[in-house]
Amino acid sequence: MRCAIYFIPPADDPLQIAAAQWLRRDPYTGARVSWPVEGLVETDHAFLTAVPRRFGFHGTLKAPFRLSPDYEIGELQSALDRFCRRIPSVTIPAMRIVPIQNAFALVPEVPLPELNDLAADFVTAFDIYRSPMTDLDLARGDIGRFNGQQFDNLRNWGHPNVFDQFRFHMTLTGPIDEMERDHVALVLRRHFGDLANAPLHIGQVALFVEPEPNAPFFVHSCHQFTPQRRRKIA
Repeated sequence: MRCAIYFIPPADDPLQIAAAQWLRRDPYTGARVSWPVEGLVETDHAFLTAVPRRFGFHGTLKAPFRLSPDYEIGELQSALDRFCRRIPSVTIPAMRIVPIQNAFALVPEVPLPELNDLAADFVTAFDIYRSPMTDLDLARGDIGRFNGQQFDNLRNWGHPNVFDQFRFHMTLTGPIDEMERDHVALVLRRHFGDLANAPLHIGQVALFVEPEPNAPFFVHSCHQFTPQRRRKIA
């Protein structure tokens, strides 16, 4: 079994609903979502979203990992619940849709240090629940494309893009041919509308689970952060 700790908006959040319509799958229920997308035929849209559909709409905080045989999923769930109760929520002032490594994703309009710190906290706090990388894992990781820091991250923390290599993003497509990029960008912005540029409140994470290799990830449990208290004004 593989697990991951992802940010995901609540099930009734308009952004989450729009993302489930775009990716054609609701990670909360696993249900297929049928929704017409203007500007793409069904086969092209299905191909374009195949990779992010399997993982579900999310922002990675701790990337997928094999659960250590020393722990049960319930122990990880309980630890995550306790951890999240101590964390204040974070609000990203604005998001935007941009290309990242030949794919499109939602990213913060400007870097947010507290969001990077939050991801680093999850990476370190929950690494005890991760089975260590094996030589076979490393061989499958296409390590030739990593710099030295990324390789060390992969070996030590299970993923190359952690700490100073981390960039928060919520993937919307698989790789796109350069000739199609402008058209897909237009279709995405039309589908998401103002939601793509609105503030994004990060007040929870979800424990995602992949029950068997190559199966879709789904939400196993949600864990709320501590609500921010209003400051008293004299």
